[in-house]
Amino acid sequence: MERPFCGKVARFAALAAAYKTNELNKIMYPRLLAVAISVAITSGCSQLQNQSVVDKDQDIESLPSEPLIVEADTLPTTSAPKRDTEDVADFDAFGEDGTVWPRIRKNMDMIGEHDHPRLSRQLEWYAKHQTYFDRVFQRAERYLYHIVKEVEARNMPMELALLPVVESAFDPFAYSNSHAAGLWQFIPGTAERFGLERNWWYEGRRDVVAATTAALDYLEYLNGLFDGDWLLALAAYNSGEGTVRRAVKRNKDAGKPTDYWSLKLPKETSAYVPQLLAVSEIVFAPDNYNISLYEIADAPYFEPVNLEGQLDLALAAEMAGLDTKELYLLNPAYNRLSTASCADHRLLLPVTSVEQFEVKLAQLPKEQWVAIREYIVKPGDSLSRIASNNKVSVKELRRENSLKNDLIRVGQVIKIPGAGGAAPLTASHSSFYTVRNGDSLWEIARAHDVRVKNLQAWNNLAPGDVIRPGQQLQVSAATPESFSVNRKVNYKVRRGDSLARIANKFNIRVNDIISWNKINPKKYLQPGQRLTLFVDIQKI
Repeated sequence: MERPFCGKVARFAALAAAYKTNELNKIMYPRLLAVAISVAITSGCSQLQNQSVVDKDQDIESLPSEPLIVEADTLPTTSAPKRDTEDVADFDAFGEDGTVWPRIRKNMDMIGEHDHPRLSRQLEWYAKHQTYFDRVFQRAERYLYHIVKEVEARNMPMELALLPVVESAFDPFAYSNSHAAGLWQFIPGTAERFGLERNWWYEGRRDVVAATTAALDYLEYLNGLFDGDWLLALAAYNSGEGTVRRAVKRNKDAGKPTDYWSLKLPKETSAYVPQLLAVSEIVFAPDNYNISLYEIADAPYFEPVNLEGQLDLALAAEMAGLDTKELYLLNPAYNRLSTASCADHRLLLPVTSVEQFEVKLAQLPKEQWVAIREYIVKPGDSLSRIASNNKVSVKELRRENSLKNDLIRVGQVIKIPGAGGAAPLTASHSSFYTVRNGDSLWEIARAHDVRVKNLQAWNNLAPGDVIRPGQQLQVSAATPESFSVNRKVNYKVRRGDSLARIANKFNIRVNDIISWNKINPKKYLQPGQRLTLFVDIQKI
């Protein structure tokens, strides 16, 4: 019985023959062929077991006319990948090294099956950019093992685990001018369709675990829609299933082939699939392209911890012994300084930090899990104004204060949830102070060597505001790192756009757009005009 991957071994032998036709690479022919035959013998591929030569005149459509390997010492030590786990023990040419890369290579499905100028161009570009791979896979270290595990569990082609390279360069805060967000670049409509929740506190498109599940669900659906053709599924993931179906229909009606390479698709989609294939080729055999891959362990990087209530994220980082930036990179879905106040949520932590975190969390009274600030209603206040000034939603203020409507009265005490900063573990916390009986702003300012007006600014206090025992005040400018994440967006002006409309869409100021792009505000924008925007993606 033939092994499921014997066809790929045959293609590898064919690749060896292709190298024989190139004068520079004749030395590689016997070595490549030897690898193919050796694998064939150990894995039971009868069609190759007795093969000692490959016809040098054999016509192989899928092979490039010019071999990509030009140095004998870059000869790959592996054959084509296989998928069935029962064959792993028989196939030890992938060189297990403790990293995730051999695991990815063993489960690739598309390597060696495609040859097209568009693919060659992408390979040429990637092969010249070692720094790009360094940067992208250093980011990927936090997420790649989880994605690989999920792809493997579904028996999907492992090339899909590399899709975030093309989609977002593994930046969890990536954002596009079409409002796509996260590692997998979901647009709002598709996110809703595949169950990614979005609200004031939380953006599911940036949730590493939830978005990975949704992306693989979507890719499985698309693969079924296009009768198992992964290239068409990938094209549809990029440009929408309707775009690809119409392109297929046009070719079918015209009597033309309906494979991905034959379709007329948007420019971005025409490059999108070759980009993934090129990245996959290089990951499969990086030495062939003089690329080295950042070492990512074949082991979990993070572990989820379930929280029964709202938790301040800066405090969570402190209890876990983490830099706040590291916590945010693992939990990019949270828009504010805390997890959501209206539901239980999951927090991702490095596996080495979980035990310490759980011990300290168990010791902390739940009322100290998140900073709650009290505000006394003044004449002229409204619930919406208080919410806006404190960067919370009206709905959250209603919930926190058990209000049935938006009516408030002067002198009423309003509790403001998640008002910023870490709830102090002790009163002597370096950045925050808990107000005691008899305290005044002047005394607190003097004790912490700051000015009263700074205390007022850091805590959104107006002159004359009263402080109360138990209230938590920020007493240092060295605040925990905020959630503000700016990303550069290249925006293409559409018909009907104006500076005000674009500013409103991205929650930025008109004057900033003018300054960034050095444009004359008196002139009308033109459709197709390109603008550079710097967007805080958590405020959109």
